[in-house]
Amino acid sequence: MSKTISSEYFKLLFFSIVISFIAYGFALTNFSLTIDSEQVFLPDTSLALGRWGTNILRYHIFEGIIPYFTLLLSLILLSLSAVEIAQLFRLNNLMGYIFCGLFLTFPQMAYQLVFTMQADVVALGFLTSALSIKFFIKSLEGSLNLKSASYFTFSSLFFMFVIALYQALAFIPIIIYIIILFQNTSSENYNFKTEFKKGLLFIGLMITSVILYFISVKIICPNGDGSGFLANYTQGDKNLFVNFYEIWIANIKGSSYYGNKTFLISSIICVLLIINLFFGERKNRPIRSFLLLLMMVIPFIISFFITSGYNPPRIYVTEGIVFAFIIVSFLSMIKKAKISLIFSSLIMLTNIYFITMLFWSNHKLYNHDINIARNIDNSIRAKYPNFDPTSEYVYFFGSLPYGEHEKFRLPNSEIFGGSFFIWDGGSNDRIISFMKFSDVASYRKIDNKETYTKIKDSINSMPTWPKSGYIKRIDDVIIVKLGDKKGAKLWVE
Repeated sequence: MSKTISSEYFKLLFFSIVISFIAYGFALTNFSLTIDSEQVFLPDTSLALGRWGTNILRYHIFEGIIPYFTLLLSLILLSLSAVEIAQLFRLNNLMGYIFCGLFLTFPQMAYQLVFTMQADVVALGFLTSALSIKFFIKSLEGSLNLKSASYFTFSSLFFMFVIALYQALAFIPIIIYIIILFQNTSSENYNFKTEFKKGLLFIGLMITSVILYFISVKIICPNGDGSGFLANYTQGDKNLFVNFYEIWIANIKGSSYYGNKTFLISSIICVLLIINLFFGERKNRPIRSFLLLLMMVIPFIISFFITSGYNPPRIYVTEGIVFAFIIVSFLSMIKKAKISLIFSSLIMLTNIYFITMLFWSNHKLYNHDINIARNIDNSIRAKYPNFDPTSEYVYFFGSLPYGEHEKFRLPNSEIFGGSFFIWDGGSNDRIISFMKFSDVASYRKIDNKETYTKIKDSINSMPTWPKSGYIKRIDDVIIVKLGDKKGAKLWVE
């Protein structure tokens, strides 16, 4: 029996790896640097945000990002996660394959994976979330003893690590357990009191994990807890309920961001499942209806607390799980293998189209940035043949016009449409780091206030890129004026 299970497990894992490689084939073979991934990773990277798990992976293990390998590792970890989650949902045979395929190809994941600085971090978060729930379920088996206590401890430690990787990932084990609760309502032996007690234990698990996380933060990163980062998202005076309702409607309609369109399928199916509960299957109707609605809300609930107006697609970490499970639940009711296979295959193919378009667009934009960077570097060296990048500074002021990259962007593509010459209104640090990472040029950044002070009053009178005179030397500083409006400040200001 165990041999058969092992064989099925590896078949499903092989399928998951293959489908993920197909979905991200273009991205694997065409590396493109994205915003934030250009930064130099330091010993304290992410510690100020309370993400010591990210620090371990990004700095101590891999010492930065690795083109091709970071994405490759992410896909393998996500494939493992898909299989583990499918097993937790007790999805066997065809439904297991469909779930993994839908989950791995849902385009929201592309927004995680293109964000290279934490692509493998998020993937590891999915896997540890699944393992946390796996151990928690084992802790519920049998009576309270040392074995069950050990499983609970391991579960809480995995949950703690999930939060330490990236706080938003805490919603993954929550949504997995909510789906398991939903599935349990179909059991012949379902007992509300028993499940309610288990639910209380799960709440206890969450509280224990959060406490352990805060203790770990105090020990590992005493000067950071992520509150400053969170403040950037919560600055605003919007009505929380109205704001969240508008964002939620846009997401369930599939119009929130590019690639979100297929989520509308799961939204429609969810409505059909609820209708079926009221006019067909009546077992545990109120509980099942409530859990279905909860599934459709939880993936986006983080936006309730965001009032800044900036809701990047990557924060909806559980959307793909809900998307895949809702569709699989519907197909399981139909019990027509051929229809299920055709229907799910068409959705997967559509998802892969959106993923490929996103990465293709990003690749073209990245190459355009490199061409601009090379032209600027050539112009600097042509105008000042004796320019010495080791002893002289280079300062980029302002940003290129947004329309410069418009022909490469897809609608609502967020980070996929980001240019290093535009992001943050123009950031000297980002541009110089991007040019160094891409082997275009290695410039010296301004590292003292005195140097910046002596050039700042000379910038306004300069013309902007690409007009003649947009490059100017003042003493030992080369100024490159990209736009009239100043962008991100230097750290010395």
